[in-house]
Amino acid sequence: MRRLTPIEKPQAWYRADHEEASDWIYEYKPDTLREIDEGLNAYRRRDPSMTSAATKADFPLQSAAADFVELGRQIEDGRGFVLLRGLPVERYDEREIVAIYRGIGAHFGREISQNAAGDLVTHVRDTGLEYGAQNVRGYMTRGGQKMHTDNSDIVALLCYRKARSGGHSSIACSMTVYNEFLARHPQYLDQLYAGFHYDLRGEERPGMPAITRHRIPVFSYFESRLSCRYVYMSIVQASRKQGQPLSRMEEETLNLFNEIAARDDVRFDMDLIPGDIQLLNNHSVIHGRTAYEDFDEPERKRHMIRLWLVPQHARPLEPSFADRYGTGERLGVPPVAEEAAA
Repeated sequence: MRRLTPIEKPQAWYRADHEEASDWIYEYKPDTLREIDEGLNAYRRRDPSMTSAATKADFPLQSAAADFVELGRQIEDGRGFVLLRGLPVERYDEREIVAIYRGIGAHFGREISQNAAGDLVTHVRDTGLEYGAQNVRGYMTRGGQKMHTDNSDIVALLCYRKARSGGHSSIACSMTVYNEFLARHPQYLDQLYAGFHYDLRGEERPGMPAITRHRIPVFSYFESRLSCRYVYMSIVQASRKQGQPLSRMEEETLNLFNEIAARDDVRFDMDLIPGDIQLLNNHSVIHGRTAYEDFDEPERKRHMIRLWLVPQHARPLEPSFADRYGTGERLGVPPVAEEAAA
């Protein structure tokens, strides 16, 4: 099934709709910061090793609970993004920050695996690898990244430390990109709905192919909701692994998607500061970043922390759009170690 009518505001937006506004920024109340400290103390008493997942029960945050419900609604049914600001990260060590972050994240959804190791928390920092190399994921590098989606309903990114220069966050509304195709380039809609194969970047389970078994639509219309899935680099790498060059129509579609998403009137840039938590709906918002240069001292290097979340009332997804690893819907990247041990 396809939608051939435009998406309306607030789900579809341009840069000008938000660059002069601040309603997408939520600042913690003093009571909430106090409750965060109380939650951290309760969590530490429950788990002195601080190795288990912090939960909503550990961090009930009563003063912000109703606000978080509304923010969750904005993420799913509104603009598709929010920014939580004001967490004093300098007061905590890394383990404490992770615990607080997971406790806050639990108000927005359950965590899912982000890589073949089954990690529920990912530390986004430069490991010396080159973005674009085979089986290398962007969060391991300091290279710039085109607009893309992650493999979850919601992606949360906490800024722990900024880079010396660069590393700026950019987002855009994929619903707006769809509207642009619909209004100005409708000849590419068939390709967008047909989609592409994706490279699984070495994180497929044993016995599974190295690329997705089926094409995953860029835009999927299911039960009256339009959703987007787009990772340019994984599409290109799948073509290389298959040994099948992209067709002219496929290349034109990808290039035009990248061009529209990066346009000045579409792209919305933001500079995350330490303590910020950015939450994006991957089905309606795409994101990227500029390349960055790091400090020499290890303790000053850029460090972001990522969660992949599935909200309690997640939108329905068409199965071929949702199941990307052939293991079921909304499971993130399946842990390979568990499969091997089974």
